[in-house]
Amino acid sequence: MAIHRRDFMKAAAVSAGALSAIVGSVRSVVPKAKAGDKVGDFDKVPIVNGDLAAYPPFEKWDSWKELSGEDWKRGGLLRHDVKVHEHMLVPTICNNCEAVCGLTAWVDKETLTVRKYMGNPLHTGSKGRNCAKGYAVQSQMYDPDRIPFPLKRAPGSKRGDGRWVRTTWDEALDTIGKKMNEVLKSGDALAKKSIMHHVGRPNESGFTGRVWASLGQDFQNSHTNICSANGRFGSLLWTNDDRSAPDWENARLIFLISSHAADAGHYFQQAAGQIAAARKKGAKLVVLDPRLSNSAGIADLWIPCWPGSEAAIQLAIGAELIRNQQYDRHFIEQWWNWQDFMAATDVHQLYLDRGFLSKLPSGDSFEAFEAVLMDLYGRNHTLEWAAQEARVPVSMLRKLYDYVVYAGDRISSFFWRASAAGNRGGWMSSSRAGIFLLSLTGNFGGVGALGVHHGRHISVGGKGHAGTAGGKPEHVDEWNELSWPPEWPLASYELSFLLPHLLTDTEWQKKWQAKGLTVPSKVPVWIPRMYNPVWINPDGFRWIEVLRDESKMELTFNPSPIWSETNWFMDYILPVGLSGERHDQHSEPTNVEAWAGFRQPVLRVALEKMGWEPKDPARATLEAHMKAGLGEIWEENELWINLAFKADPDGSLGVRKYWESKLNPGKPVTIAEYYDAAFRGLPKLKAAAEKAAADKAKKAKTPLEKKLAAFAQKFPCYDLMRDRGAWTEETHVYEQHKHHLHKDEAAQTVTVHAPQFWGGKVTYPLDQVQTDARTKQLYVETEEGRHNIGVVGHHGEWEEGFETPSRKLDFYAAWMKDWGWPEYSVPIYPVTDAQKQQMEHVVSHVHHAYMTEPNAFALNTIFRLPYNIHTRSVNSKWLMEISQNHAPLWMAARDAERLGFRRGDPVKVKVVDTVSGLESGYFIAQCQPTEGQAPGTLSCSHHAGRWRVMNDIQVEGFDTPLHMNRTGTPEVEIKEQGTVRTMHPVAGIQPFAVKAHKEFGEKGWPYAEFNHDLHNIKWDGLSGVWQNATHHPHPDPLSGMHCWHQKVVLEKPGPGEKVGDLKVDIQATYDTYKAWRDKLTRPAPGPGGLRRPEHLKRPWVPLTRSAYKMPTT
Repeated sequence: MAIHRRDFMKAAAVSAGALSAIVGSVRSVVPKAKAGDKVGDFDKVPIVNGDLAAYPPFEKWDSWKELSGEDWKRGGLLRHDVKVHEHMLVPTICNNCEAVCGLTAWVDKETLTVRKYMGNPLHTGSKGRNCAKGYAVQSQMYDPDRIPFPLKRAPGSKRGDGRWVRTTWDEALDTIGKKMNEVLKSGDALAKKSIMHHVGRPNESGFTGRVWASLGQDFQNSHTNICSANGRFGSLLWTNDDRSAPDWENARLIFLISSHAADAGHYFQQAAGQIAAARKKGAKLVVLDPRLSNSAGIADLWIPCWPGSEAAIQLAIGAELIRNQQYDRHFIEQWWNWQDFMAATDVHQLYLDRGFLSKLPSGDSFEAFEAVLMDLYGRNHTLEWAAQEARVPVSMLRKLYDYVVYAGDRISSFFWRASAAGNRGGWMSSSRAGIFLLSLTGNFGGVGALGVHHGRHISVGGKGHAGTAGGKPEHVDEWNELSWPPEWPLASYELSFLLPHLLTDTEWQKKWQAKGLTVPSKVPVWIPRMYNPVWINPDGFRWIEVLRDESKMELTFNPSPIWSETNWFMDYILPVGLSGERHDQHSEPTNVEAWAGFRQPVLRVALEKMGWEPKDPARATLEAHMKAGLGEIWEENELWINLAFKADPDGSLGVRKYWESKLNPGKPVTIAEYYDAAFRGLPKLKAAAEKAAADKAKKAKTPLEKKLAAFAQKFPCYDLMRDRGAWTEETHVYEQHKHHLHKDEAAQTVTVHAPQFWGGKVTYPLDQVQTDARTKQLYVETEEGRHNIGVVGHHGEWEEGFETPSRKLDFYAAWMKDWGWPEYSVPIYPVTDAQKQQMEHVVSHVHHAYMTEPNAFALNTIFRLPYNIHTRSVNSKWLMEISQNHAPLWMAARDAERLGFRRGDPVKVKVVDTVSGLESGYFIAQCQPTEGQAPGTLSCSHHAGRWRVMNDIQVEGFDTPLHMNRTGTPEVEIKEQGTVRTMHPVAGIQPFAVKAHKEFGEKGWPYAEFNHDLHNIKWDGLSGVWQNATHHPHPDPLSGMHCWHQKVVLEKPGPGEKVGDLKVDIQATYDTYKAWRDKLTRPAPGPGGLRRPEHLKRPWVPLTRSAYKMPTT
């Protein structure tokens, strides 16, 4: 559509006059439509409280006409007409980090293309705002190098040969489904751990876990133990909730052992906006980080502490509060389980023997406990000692102490990656010591304080049972040792980064098989998703070895629309959708609300709202993308549903029923049926949805409107989320531990959480509930012992308490003693050298005591480049452009001068493990001296260094070569000799042009219309290096976290060596894995012959009690 320039100028004059007459600030970004808001043939941007609205009125999202920006700035097409685009705004959620910010896709209704992505003003977490990663979704959607159809490894070729054929979705589903059917039919123990789903960032809340439960598989794996397992573990010890949930906006002190204010992805721009709002109100910002991050650069106090010393700092600040009696005595007496600690006489004796206590506790009163705190912490954990341990001036710690006192009970933090991810014992240096400090001042759950995610997020994606014929899947009666090895019974998440090591370690397999465990020696079907383990994990060449071994990985496929280092070694690459191309319910605790986001395929939604119907409702997303020219792009939800039918075609395996439609028996459940059932679990959403559906029916006039209204009345909850993309069920979620227990006065019962993680809810008669007069705990005596169910509040209310066995904050985690770790049952950090030798599990493997050579350094690799999202940026030209040359080797200026390195010099970084004593090899990075790096430490982000082994892939059955991530990956050469692997860059990134393809049309793949700017590439991609390949695997002995920091020794490169080169001996890295396993861990079984404490979270697939029992030989 086009309008005449004369009409456009008249409309512009009207808008200008209105703007000049009204002043004020925007109070709402979602205006109401008003009469007269249309001028000419395009919609006028409404004025709200004196300013232009940020978004069109919600009522006009299905049809919003606005001028083309390109034509407008040129003065109109041929200076006669200005083109008008009629858009449909389709909400979805971003997939480029875990913040789950809302998006709206502006779909051109004429061309069925997405003109732009913007925020979603209905999303109360992101509030209509996005960072560059959100706006970059369009560049990912129209990435010219994305894979447009299913690919299969060419018959007769080997994995990694680079020979591919074009295949169909039907062929892929038939082949994969047949293989799954074969392995499931045997029905034995190994059959229940034969189909592994190995996810990176799940970015969804429950759907995929339900898939694997329905398959009867305990073969789910994740990336979490290269991400957040340590940060989670300390939180589990305190609260049995594994995710922090800060109230940034109302805090007086933002205390970061991270760079979350301005750099990191949890939860990036949402956290940044809230922190900025708090600082505007006077909050202080403190950052502990050896690197001057963006966050540290804007902080009131930057403490460049040595990696792993954060526990010493936090315990010392806590000790200073204890010495000065400036802690919240009332909160501690009520909510710490101090009585349990006072009864643990064997632990007291242990701490006395090791010098932490000067005498055994006397008495069991709270005053006696206070005396123990003074002895345990106040006596030795001084600010001077902590400053020496951290290698910072003591004045910095005194200033931090002053800020803590000033902030009182309004201190917020977030314990996730950073120190937790980098260091052995990082769980102690982050969340275990951190929550000790914060809760000393009463900082838990209240306004401006740290909280937990329980109650502040919504997970219904896996709860669409009522829409299916089979209902809720049964618990799985088997245990997967490849994900949960017996050596790490307390691991926060799966030991996923060790999968190739465990698969090749036949000695380990035979050891446990001899003890009665059915340890798999192969993976019949392996499915990575949003995960690139070859590149992102440590010891990447070991992954390549196993992926190439068809006796270890029998059939592999990756639901992925882009090339990756891992995809190069797959059997199938099946292109599924990105942020605006798939369905997911996803929620995160980004604020003090409980909101749900809904990701959806925007082109499908637009087509459906324009009256289109798919031929096969179970393949609607695939059909919609093909119709719109995007390519043969499907989505995971419909893929899993269809694959379940292929794996169990006649229903005899008991899988298919869980994905059959209740409304249409024998047919796959549709997206609308499933998610409508899932969202019905939210009472307020359900009520609003039914009202909205009724309103649609009243207003419907045209046949299309009536059709859409009928659909809304049939699936009101799904329809509401399809329209809005986000829903907030609860606001002001504070002090969840004070929520009242669910008593049924009529039935005289109380319903509570079972003492086992897998147990769900249990109901007890009220007359069985007793009160412990000493602890104020509510409990029930059962056949298995005492079950604490809650806490009596100050006014006699029955409160839920925390999810811990004590229902309190577990200062003392008794189960740590039961499982063989009594020395770490309370927050602790060794003071003397002798204590450090005894308690090496919580001393960083890059502690300065290990830096014995003059050219030895502690290397920090894990910090984020704000716009480089792990492996999800390489398909965005815009993000790659702004992320280039940001991954040098940051080095303190004095260290660079001492060693003779200048800016831009290549540096050979030799990687040495401090447990095995082995050197794995080296990588060569580019030196960047700076005053923003703690002396003796280095920083080099491992989010750079992507690679490809060839530029063009000629696919059999297709006339045009496919290309591999040309905007983000240089070409490399890999050589192998014995166990040694080398990599050398051979060609950088080059400008290129994109032409339309006849099969997909002018608007379709490779999206020439959206890629006219690729001749402007000015970067070569050669400043980074794939350092992860040289990294030793470092599994933390308790949490299972890969501890990313590495000890390195620097040298000048030899002749011909340049930035990007690397060399690694995969036998050395393999021996290091075994050293950390054998020297540091304390394997199962635990009490009662269990594999794992029953109360401790074990995510993804619910198991039976018998699965927790270790077999006896």
